[in-house]
Amino acid sequence: MLTPLISPALHEYAHRCHQDRITALDGRTIPADAMLPDLDADQRALMELMIGTLPLTDILDRSPETLRGYADHALMLRRTRPWTAALPEDVFIHYVFWPRINNERLEPCRPAIAGELDARIAGLDMERAVVETNYWCAEHVTYAPTDGRTLSPMGALNRGIGRCGEESTLLVTALRAIGVPARQVYTPRWAHCDDNHAWVEAMVDGVWRFMGACEPEEQLDRGWFDRASARAMLVHARVFCDYSTGTVDVGASAGEQDDALLENLTDAYAPVTRLSVTVTHPDGTPAADAAISFELLNMAEFTPIARLRTDAQGRAELQVGRGSLLVHASTADLFGQTLVDTAATDQATVVLGAPLHPGQDPDPRLPEDWTALTLHAPAAGESRSAALSDEERATGTQRALQAEAMRVARLDGFAAQSARGHAAVDALLRHAGGNWPTLARFLDQDDYPDRLTLLQALADKDLCDTGYDVLEDTLQAAARIRDYAMSGPLARLDGERAAGLWRDCVLNPRVLNEELTADHRLLQDLVGADLTARFRRDPAQLWARLNNGVRDVDDDAPCASASALWISGLGDAAHRRIAFVAICRVLGIPARLDPEGFRPQYFDGSRFVTVQSGAATDVQAPVAAMAPCTITAEGREDVPRYQVDWSLGQLQRTPRGMDYVSLDLSELPWDGDGMRVMLEPGDYRAITTVRLPNGNQMAAVHGFTVTPDGCALRLRWRTPDESDLLERLPLENLPFTAPDGTATPLDAMVGDRRAVLFILDANGSEPSIHVLDELREFLTEHADTEVEPILALSPAQTPASDPIMRMMDRLPRPFELWRCDEATASRLARITFVDPDKMPLIIAVHPAADGGPTTGVYACSGYNVGSVALAMRLNRLTGSRS
Repeated sequence: MLTPLISPALHEYAHRCHQDRITALDGRTIPADAMLPDLDADQRALMELMIGTLPLTDILDRSPETLRGYADHALMLRRTRPWTAALPEDVFIHYVFWPRINNERLEPCRPAIAGELDARIAGLDMERAVVETNYWCAEHVTYAPTDGRTLSPMGALNRGIGRCGEESTLLVTALRAIGVPARQVYTPRWAHCDDNHAWVEAMVDGVWRFMGACEPEEQLDRGWFDRASARAMLVHARVFCDYSTGTVDVGASAGEQDDALLENLTDAYAPVTRLSVTVTHPDGTPAADAAISFELLNMAEFTPIARLRTDAQGRAELQVGRGSLLVHASTADLFGQTLVDTAATDQATVVLGAPLHPGQDPDPRLPEDWTALTLHAPAAGESRSAALSDEERATGTQRALQAEAMRVARLDGFAAQSARGHAAVDALLRHAGGNWPTLARFLDQDDYPDRLTLLQALADKDLCDTGYDVLEDTLQAAARIRDYAMSGPLARLDGERAAGLWRDCVLNPRVLNEELTADHRLLQDLVGADLTARFRRDPAQLWARLNNGVRDVDDDAPCASASALWISGLGDAAHRRIAFVAICRVLGIPARLDPEGFRPQYFDGSRFVTVQSGAATDVQAPVAAMAPCTITAEGREDVPRYQVDWSLGQLQRTPRGMDYVSLDLSELPWDGDGMRVMLEPGDYRAITTVRLPNGNQMAAVHGFTVTPDGCALRLRWRTPDESDLLERLPLENLPFTAPDGTATPLDAMVGDRRAVLFILDANGSEPSIHVLDELREFLTEHADTEVEPILALSPAQTPASDPIMRMMDRLPRPFELWRCDEATASRLARITFVDPDKMPLIIAVHPAADGGPTTGVYACSGYNVGSVALAMRLNRLTGSRS
């Protein structure tokens, strides 16, 4: 008989969670419950824990066998692997057993991944096993920006690329698959640049160690993000239940997010302040149970990085980095907000109903109806990366190149195997990567039309992880309603538009970022003939039914299927919107979420009609009720970029109280001097911002009202002084290659002169050509400049292209061409907090002095008009600001 592995305390906790979930579901059937009597005590405890604590989508839409697979694999590791057996129980539960990492789809993948890794890590100590696992991940996946849906580990392996959240989900999965405790570490938004990041920590011999996912190095505690994380305002990790034996922090010290408790890790990466917030009613009395959002200005919008609720005294505390935050407090009908610099204070008071307190003097250059906000990013920190020996650096570089070659060869192999000689089909199968056999099998059937059309409706990411059952179910359900759709709502349209709406708004199973499930025919059967006829006559009745018949749940971030929502009667506002669109589509009614506000819409034969999220008595408002608004930016020489330079938010009643919800206007064109947009009447907030090189922002906000007649909005930006653009960032002494082939460190290349380093694309891409042309103009006008340009080409091994050499010949005087490898260019970009994926890179540098490092005083990446002259001019300024 096997020795029990699960403690009595955990058995009791899991059983209690299971019973609480049964009570919350009002006796609704849980598929996994049927297998509980056949399990041993340890299996049952882990199954009850999952049923009681996982999001509804996992227990209603995942097969019981998938859930049991996680339990069985974890128990096997606990029994057979020494480093897993030695773990505290709460560490084992949260960071080895736990199936969910973020919001990815749960799949039976861990045994297969362990099978790939077990021989590779045999005989290694825990630390080296972690390093090797990261190399394995890099051999399969590398970074590429993708949409907001998080691929499962198998999807990422199929596709071969992923964003940082997907890379880190894969690495955490792989480490847990071999019994190493691991967690995804996340900063929701950086304060110093418009981005966020996720990386990985693994517990090695009782100590948490960090690494970049799919970015392996020969030592742990290394990653490009080490300097950036020292400027973080919040760093957290997720746990999904509050079981603890004292080792794991389950106190939601960084708040909660959907179904997760957030463990605050900020002080492990950055200097911190414990910010105490007091919220009062207008009469000064404490506002108990008020919702507080701690918000960073990022992508020109205030984004919550943590959410808490006040206690009976109207207070809440959060440990955060040292920079500027907007503290937004709200109740059902009131809100208040104030700007706080946590480098200067650890106290903040928010009065509900009071106007925004900007925290500094107004900008006299702004109109009176705009409020100036100056936001400070935390100061740049020192690198904490472990040092590498020359041998380790060389080994790591060689292995990284080898891993990338293996990844590319694997994807090329998929493409070669899947090629059919049909351009459209081959393109789809190539995007599917390792999932190509599933798509090929689907296309090989010829009993229904629209097989190719269905695949073309899907996003590229969907092609790599959508199962055959989902595709076949979607197609057969569409075959049932095709005649109705074409003869009904699409009948009056020309052929091309009808075909487009059929593909995108009826046949397409993807609504937003929900999981795709094989439930389309089930949905048709659940709705039935009578309700189908009623909803086709008036889709607003479907919306009324979803609002009246579905009860809100707060712990269901991964989107449950529309059928699970219909059966269970449980799902929040986001789920109801997605379910409305999904059910409309399976009934043959074209539907979508509108691209600006993500409001559910159906097509009535001539236009899309918006249904509202209010009560059933106010279930629809036609598009004609929207108001025309003109937005201009007079005086700007360039086109303002949405979610970079500006944004709009609508004041709405959210589940957390009154707050501004950002609109998505990124796809709308800026025509000449302005933009025309249709908005709902109501109250809005415009935000404009100028990001300074040191990460600080000069922002302005403007509240305005859209009437039924529309509005005219003139955007305003603040103007920085040149001294505001200066920074002082220590630069690492990274290697360059001199024109004679000699390896030369940065300090020696710069020497004792002020210089501007231009790292150009050796392939001669247009931005680099523009920079050389601007440099030609600047040197022609300023022949006696005291700042020396230094020109380097990257990648180092790529021959200089003809366009580059032609531009070099046009410069007023000759220049040497240095070489810069991609790793050096990327590292310099990240040290100076600019985008490493954009070339060229321009850095204004001051020489090393008194034994200190060479410093960067200004940097930019990509091409911006005037950037050459600005960098050369700024480097002549004697002052600098830290």
